[in-house]
Amino acid sequence: MRPTLKRRELLVYSVGGLLVACGGVAAPSPAAPGASAPTPPTSAPASLKVRLGSVSVSAANAAIWSAEDGGFLKKYGLDAQVSNVADSTQAVAALLAGEIPLNCGISGTAVVASVLQGSDLVIIASTVNTFPSSLYAKSSVTSIAGLRGGKVGVSRFGTASDTAARIALKQGGLDPAKDVTLLQLGGLNEILAAMQSGQVDAGALSPPQTVLARNAGFRELIDVGALGIPYVYNGVATSRSYATKNAEIVDATLKALIEGEHRFKTDAEWGKSIVAARTKLTDPSQVEETWRLFAMKYLQEPPFPTDAALKTVLDELAPTQPKAQSASPGTFYDDSYLRKLDASGFIKSITR
Repeated sequence: MRPTLKRRELLVYSVGGLLVACGGVAAPSPAAPGASAPTPPTSAPASLKVRLGSVSVSAANAAIWSAEDGGFLKKYGLDAQVSNVADSTQAVAALLAGEIPLNCGISGTAVVASVLQGSDLVIIASTVNTFPSSLYAKSSVTSIAGLRGGKVGVSRFGTASDTAARIALKQGGLDPAKDVTLLQLGGLNEILAAMQSGQVDAGALSPPQTVLARNAGFRELIDVGALGIPYVYNGVATSRSYATKNAEIVDATLKALIEGEHRFKTDAEWGKSIVAARTKLTDPSQVEETWRLFAMKYLQEPPFPTDAALKTVLDELAPTQPKAQSASPGTFYDDSYLRKLDASGFIKSITR
């Protein structure tokens, strides 16, 4: 079951001052057009109830999409309801309130910002550990420098798309705070729509929106992913208190994510059926490109968080959150659950 939380349902949980991350829209139906549904693996009795979350309709969510649609959540004994949350501000608020206690597709920026303000949230895995992002602009703009004085769309300030946009602009010698106007548009689909309407001159996008932008005639100014900058783009996060009290659920969720991600990466036709179903792409070449980018380039296996990825988050937060300047990256993640699975031989049994 995969309901989408509406903004008004989560505003009650809003936390003042939290930075936002990765805006999105509701996830579409999992049934791939024209494709037969994959046969789920043999399930264990679904005895552990949990509400899981993801953020945005981006193939960065391939691990949780595959864990759900492939039946791996049920295989590991979870009776899971997976909800797509509009953006990571709301996702953080839902984590703090216990409404959705475990999110499987959240930007590290919002989590770290929350911890810096005193919460006990923690990143326990990272399925995408760099930016799968590009800065696209209208065709008349031929370089990043050409955006001086222009408008650039991001999902929300403090999000992964915002961070990617700022990095991209700096690469082109522009000061994001002075040389352009950054506009918050709500999500990746909204950024692309604003580019098409002429509301903005450029936008920070990730697949499949990058594929759609290129096909619509927009120009890629820079592939931020090609820079190889470590970053917690698609993290798995919860609260330390929830993880301690519900270690069995955490372990089962990680197992399902690991196995789902591996099948997505190694079973091309099945992986492409997941992309088509969740993104509603109908052009086979667009589906193929989106699947290939994540399966071959961006999905990290196994999904261990790293100091380097958290340091990028801290560096980007430091100008507005002084505590980030002296914080240790290791403060914000706990890889003990993954290390336990690794020591047991589980990870190798799936990925060998």
